[in-house]
Amino acid sequence: MEHYSLRVTAVGDISLGDHPVCVGHGMRSTFEKKGAAIIREVEHVLKDADVTLGNLETVASDKGLKRGLLTSFEMRGAPSSLSYIKRAGFNLLGVANNHAMQHGEEAFLESVANVREKGFGLMGVDETPGKTAPYRFTKNGVEHTFFAVSLRPEEWHDGQVPYSKRDNFDSLLREVKELKENTEGFLICSIHWGLELLDYPGPEEIELGRAMVDAGVDVILGHHSHLLWPVERYRNGLIFYSLGNFLFDLWAPETKLSVIVNLDLHKDRNPDYTLTPVVIKDDFTLQLADGKAADKIRARMREGQVSPFKTAEEYKSTYRAAFKATRPVKYKYFLKNFYKYSPSIFVQSLLRTFIRRVTGN
Repeated sequence: MEHYSLRVTAVGDISLGDHPVCVGHGMRSTFEKKGAAIIREVEHVLKDADVTLGNLETVASDKGLKRGLLTSFEMRGAPSSLSYIKRAGFNLLGVANNHAMQHGEEAFLESVANVREKGFGLMGVDETPGKTAPYRFTKNGVEHTFFAVSLRPEEWHDGQVPYSKRDNFDSLLREVKELKENTEGFLICSIHWGLELLDYPGPEEIELGRAMVDAGVDVILGHHSHLLWPVERYRNGLIFYSLGNFLFDLWAPETKLSVIVNLDLHKDRNPDYTLTPVVIKDDFTLQLADGKAADKIRARMREGQVSPFKTAEEYKSTYRAAFKATRPVKYKYFLKNFYKYSPSIFVQSLLRTFIRRVTGN
């Protein structure tokens, strides 16, 4: 075919469940109270694309739910919430991330079934170990390929996992090349990688991102950091190192800066894109950003210096310091909003914090 094109809209992390520090007033609770109103102000930006996608950071399953138990309720979305994001324009979700198995394999598999039942395309599940099941989208007779992988350590499950978790860069690159060989159109990767709380990717993410473009990926859409990271044009590809949060109930100001990316892809042309700055309000609803907030978002996603970190160890040590510095902020938020928690959840949260501080875990 002489010419083909594709319009893709992408966002970062989508949580349908309450964050551990927001149980009772986080995303799940907000969806139960406000429904589609959470996304209403920005949904017009999501609907003018062939494919609109995001990373589903929580399961959408009540399998095994014990609502009064903190560990059972946190980071767990209601299946009904999928309808709201479907109505807003999303038609593809990735499920490869470090919270996929938080509530067990049965909840994950039920969540996958719920995503499909609601009419979403799905990516990030392995058809066989080490081989992801990509999502194929056909436009004007040309088939395009989307796939999702996670590079984050598995925290909840021992043994083989059903989602597309990758540990070996060389095998991942071989997988990418195979996908490229079987793709007539564009190859787009959604990837869960890097460290949280930092403003830039690390050397390993930069090296891998460029290698994936060399192997045939046209656009990389990164997430996990909960913060917006710079964009890099590398050869004929685009690397969005992190699209930050989209629907999420974190409290630090930087985690509330969000973005919608609209990609315009054409054969034999470098990919083009526009950014729509978005802010997550204190009640977790979304609004279009303007003024200083929009300027901050565009500055964080500028093209240019990708990262100041020279070594992986420098990157990790900076992360450890940043993680330590966030603890007082988290405790302050918890205590300031004590009245939003049920007595049982409040006590469970205090007890878990005490145990973690004593044991160092």
